[in-house]
Amino acid sequence: MKSLNHIIDASTPYSIFKAYISSYSKYVGVLKFGWGSLLIDPEFEEKKRLLDQYKIKSTPGGTLFEYFYQQNDLNAFRDLLKRWNFCSVELSRGTITISDVEYSNLINQFSADFTVYSEVGFKSPELSDQMSPSDWIRSCQLSLDAGAEFVILEARESGTAGIVDKDGIIKTPLLTHLVNTIGLESVLFEAPVKALQAHLINLFGTDVNLGNISLQSILPLQALRQRLRSDTLETSLKSA
Repeated sequence: MKSLNHIIDASTPYSIFKAYISSYSKYVGVLKFGWGSLLIDPEFEEKKRLLDQYKIKSTPGGTLFEYFYQQNDLNAFRDLLKRWNFCSVELSRGTITISDVEYSNLINQFSADFTVYSEVGFKSPELSDQMSPSDWIRSCQLSLDAGAEFVILEARESGTAGIVDKDGIIKTPLLTHLVNTIGLESVLFEAPVKALQAHLINLFGTDVNLGNISLQSILPLQALRQRLRSDTLETSLKSA
């Protein structure tokens, strides 16, 4: 299994964006334009062109899909994806309500033309905390069965929802049970903060797929993966 680094651009100025991408492109698996930022970022076109130049996959954030769904205009969403030559798309229902049947159909439809990343979990910590282990597994399996290549486990950009409870505690028993049930290769854990990144690497190994990584954290994350930081070095020494 080759690890996937899923990087998020939170509307970084292009000059800084270019510096990180040109320096660390080898460590970027896919880049997500967070939320619906590409609609208002005046430098989006330059960023997309740079990623294409480096042959780095990119995708809009799931919130943009939810925005167009709520506007009842998914045709416009598809047109946007095609206009900017996106090969991947993130679908989610973390803020708005979409039934299982309809969501499954949407994944199936989009997977005919795009690599689909399907996000599981709610933006609201309270709602995510109400999900039982069987709810998580059912939602993940529904996405994979419908054609999603990866299920993204929600943690938001702050690491304060989804797989982390409202008190900031990582739901380790849930994650272990989920991985044991559906496998590790198709799971992408949102892990925007170092503590969560290190915990997941120590729990599942250095090849675990991690997402919502900031541009500034690309190299620090790689150091964690190679156990060059104290947060993951201790586990390496114990297993030696």
